[in-house]
Amino acid sequence: MVFFLTHIRGIFARSHSRSQEILLSRQAFFRLLGYLASCVVFSLAAQGHV
Repeated sequence: MVFFLTHIRGIFARSHSRSQEILLSRQAFFRLLGYLASCVVFSLAAQGHV
């Protein structure tokens, strides 16, 4: 499994420049934060706190 992930990472690194990697990583990070925040809001709403 680890070999598979490193292989995928190598393919990704060869297909994007360093600046593109940073941009994509930043976008993915903020999308993850948005997803987690929406999960918190929905959980609070389901409990009746919001």
